[in-house]
Amino acid sequence: MQALKTLVIAMGLLIVVGIGFVGYGLMRAKNAPQTQQAPVSSAAEPFAARVPVPPGARLEQVTAAGDRIVLRFSSAEGEKLVLLDTQTGRPAGTISLVPDTH
Repeated sequence: MQALKTLVIAMGLLIVVGIGFVGYGLMRAKNAPQTQQAPVSSAAEPFAARVPVPPGARLEQVTAAGDRIVLRFSSAEGEKLVLLDTQTGRPAGTISLVPDTH
């Protein structure tokens, strides 16, 4: 019976100490400096871009992906993706889609 009392008291103390740690953690998180993101200016400078189009290609799709604009062209030679930088309007890269050989 004495062992049971000791066990109950020890577990009660563990609960009280655990609640104290949770409270300490919450207070510390509340007082921690908040990280703030810099405001993103939606009124960026307008740009005029010249995009190289493959000969005989047709623009099939335009998609925004993160800080890129993706243009999908199709022609007799296959499909090509042109990536444009949204800040400058300049081509950031091209991807030629080729058939899988296996």
